[in-house]
Amino acid sequence: MLAEDLISDAMLAEREVSTALGNVKFLRVDTRESFIEALKEFSPDLIISDYNMPAFTGMEALKITREMSPDTPFIVHTGSINEDTAVGCMKAGAVDYVLKENIKRLGIAAKQALEFKNNQKEKILAREALKESESRFRRLAENARDIIYRIELQPAIRFSYVSPAVTRITGYTPEDHYNDPDLGNKLVHPEDRHLLKGMIDGI
Repeated sequence: MLAEDLISDAMLAEREVSTALGNVKFLRVDTRESFIEALKEFSPDLIISDYNMPAFTGMEALKITREMSPDTPFIVHTGSINEDTAVGCMKAGAVDYVLKENIKRLGIAAKQALEFKNNQKEKILAREALKESESRFRRLAENARDIIYRIELQPAIRFSYVSPAVTRITGYTPEDHYNDPDLGNKLVHPEDRHLLKGMIDGI
C-alpha cells in the first residue's frame, strides 16, 4: 500500500517495487480515513508512506499501523528528512526510510522488509511448534509409569526434567534430583555406576 498524495511519485514507487518484487498489487491512499479503511479491507503486506502529505503525516500513518497492524513493515519514502526525524521514524517502528531522490533503493528496501517479515513469521511458527512439542512431552512424561528424565551436560551436568514417577520408584521427588545432580548416580548400585557413566560419556 502506498500512502502518497502525488500520483507521479506513486507511479515511480510502484515501478521500482514491481521491478524488485515482480507481480505486485498496489493501493494508493492519501487521507487518514482512506488509510485506516485500507488497513482493514486491503490488509497490505507492506506500507510505503510519504512523510509530508497535506491530509496527514507519515508519522501519523506509522502510529496507526503500529496500533492496527503491528506486523506490517512500514517504509518512509520522502522528498526530504532530517537525521532526527529519520531516527524518530525508526524508533517508532519503521523498518527503513528512502529519500525520493534515491528512489532506486526503494525496491531493495521493499524486498528486504518483506524478507524480514517472513523471517519473523518463521521464528514465531518455530517457537509455537517448540512450545507445542514441549507440552506434548510433558503430558506424556507426567502420566508415564516409568521414569523419564532429561539431562543437560553443559555447562555442568544437571537434571532439567524428571517425571513424577521417580517419587514412586525411588522415594525421591523431582525436586530432590534438581537440587542434587548426582542423586541419580547415588541411586545406582556401585557395581553398575560405570554403566551409567559410560552412557553419559557417550552422549
